[in-house]
Amino acid sequence: MSRTHLNNEDLFGYIPNATWAKAATGLLCVACLLHIAAFIKSPKSVAWVVIIGTLGEIGGWLCRLYANYRVQTATFFIFQFLVLLVAPIFYSAVLYVLLYRWSLHYGPQFSLLRPKYYVAIFVTADVIAFIVQIAGGGLSNNDTNPKLGFYIALAGVIFQLVCTVLFCVLQLIFVISVIRVRPVRVVPGSYALYSPRTKLRDLSFLCLTISTIAVLVRIIYRTAEFADNDKFKGSELWFDILDFVPMFITALFLAPALYPSIYKPVNSGAPERLYSHSSQDLSMDEERSILK
Repeated sequence: MSRTHLNNEDLFGYIPNATWAKAATGLLCVACLLHIAAFIKSPKSVAWVVIIGTLGEIGGWLCRLYANYRVQTATFFIFQFLVLLVAPIFYSAVLYVLLYRWSLHYGPQFSLLRPKYYVAIFVTADVIAFIVQIAGGGLSNNDTNPKLGFYIALAGVIFQLVCTVLFCVLQLIFVISVIRVRPVRVVPGSYALYSPRTKLRDLSFLCLTISTIAVLVRIIYRTAEFADNDKFKGSELWFDILDFVPMFITALFLAPALYPSIYKPVNSGAPERLYSHSSQDLSMDEERSILK
């Protein structure tokens, strides 16, 4: 069948289930409302980024819903593919920002990477991975050399997976370092935590960790799906369980992860300006002066 006459069943490998798409859209709307409420209560938070990502997820699932009713058009497949590829990037960006904030909250000496690099490095990596995947996807639809496009897109997915795993490792190192109160970077001065751990803060960070794991699960699935599409194509169940569920968990658990105290220096030696969402990171001299 010609590419120009492919319908949704040809592209998806199935007709998206309308009931599941409605349920997914409804659940994501609930998560979105939670973050809208959080943003209203704490405008300095990064809840607005989660809202954008969740709206993208909602848009993607609405496209899947309409794809059930209009089987003969491929438009909805293309739209859902793009928005469900872009939306998780906003979730990941929030994870990077939150680990950056927690690093300032407890002290940059407990972070293997200097706090400001979490956002700079990993957001850039996600954008590069997205561009590579889109470029590869475009080439794979070209009858001239579809295999080249496939391998380029696969390289983008694998690159994103590697970066996500690296971030998870850095977050794990930070958690262990804070729990043991053992700095992982040599910085002159005190080795104590800037702010004491509390049950509420630990719960908030646990929610951040759960969100991070959910993002990792999704990208592992996406990599496996892309590498061996024939194994997953034809069954919507894999996509529902390993794409929607992790993204819904991420959207839901990022709400308590945005615990407002991390935006304020409570018993902290860090300057208050550093807790604004538009603030800049500590310089090395500032880190040293605070730790003295």
